Amino acid sequence: MKTIIVNVPEKIADEVAVLFKKFHLRSRVLSDDEMEDLAIAKSIEEGMKTEDIPEEEILEFFRKNGIKV
Repeated sequence: MKTIIVNVPEKIADEVAVLFKKFHLRSRVLSDDEMEDLAIAKSIEEGMKTEDIPEEEILEFFRKNGIKV
């Protein structure tokens, strides 16, 4: 099974959900925290490949999560 993340404008979110149901596909709306976690995971994955994560990106993550640096 594969996972696909689709960003859909709120105007058509209901129509997309109906389409997913029609094709018997499971759908789920992610919270802002979950989206942030995905972005961080992507950055970590890229860093594992290049062995380099921009310092500013790490500091921004800490600031967003209330960690004083």
